[in-house]
Amino acid sequence: MCAQCGLVVAESAVDMGPEWRSFDKVKRVRTAPLKLVVKTDLGVKPEHGARWRRLAKFHRETLHGRERRLVKIGGEIRRIRECAGLPQRVAEEAEALVKKYFETVAGFPPEVVAVAVLWTAAKAAGAPRPLEDFLRCSKASERRVRRVAWWRSVLRRY
Repeated sequence: MCAQCGLVVAESAVDMGPEWRSFDKVKRVRTAPLKLVVKTDLGVKPEHGARWRRLAKFHRETLHGRERRLVKIGGEIRRIRECAGLPQRVAEEAEALVKKYFETVAGFPPEVVAVAVLWTAAKAAGAPRPLEDFLRCSKASERRVRRVAWWRSVLRRY
């Protein structure tokens, strides 16, 4: 939004800076921006205790095939994102792409799918990186990654 005339330049601009909260009229408190939580970020840590670990193990063992595959791909996306130094919003977009095109990429290994969706999500988010940056963090082959990315681009047109 233009500060002088009030013209709206972009509607989807989100201020990721600190937020000011006022709980009383004299003192304003500065808070941190909201962190978007990806489902795969939620894990059981040692401080949760034995009961939570048993519950997590039960949950892992009762996942169906689709859910189990989504968890594996999500973990791979998180690992590659951290290695490549991408922002969290790119990982969230990549997980949305996996859910949208899940049936299309069903025959490919999780590593290949994770690299392909992160690569395309980074391009869509305006932070393009060369494919080699992602392949350095994964054991996926370039040929298979390009094939998955190509299928996604073909389906996006229809």
